[in-house]
Amino acid sequence: MIYKEMRKKAKRKVQAKMNFYTLSLVFSFTTVLLLMLSFYIPSISFWLMLPIPAFVMVLGVSYLSAFGLPSAGVHSDDWKEEEIEKEMIKLYRQKKVDLPSFDELSETEILELKELDRLQEKWGPEEDLV
Repeated sequence: MIYKEMRKKAKRKVQAKMNFYTLSLVFSFTTVLLLMLSFYIPSISFWLMLPIPAFVMVLGVSYLSAFGLPSAGVHSDDWKEEEIEKEMIKLYRQKKVDLPSFDELSETEILELKELDRLQEKWGPEEDLV
């Protein structure tokens, strides 16, 4: 249940980011085209440059909806929990890198690993061994 909600939220976030990138490409191409036309036809250059500030505003709103403010979430209720979770993930990754080699393990740790292998063979790799 929680996984589906998180996945749905993540999908919306990714879709908003994709929309921002697409909008950026379209508006960039259109702006370059309008600027080239304004240099080619100087008599109407004011009217051709008029949509460019609107493009910038739409891109700004799209950016904020996709990525949020740089300080967004600092004052939210779950900010502490999110930061704790980020730090735990960093520590877990660091711990995973710092694991000793098989030769450095004690006899007890080797026996525990053998027991774990035996249980995985018995139950299969799909089961969680908690």
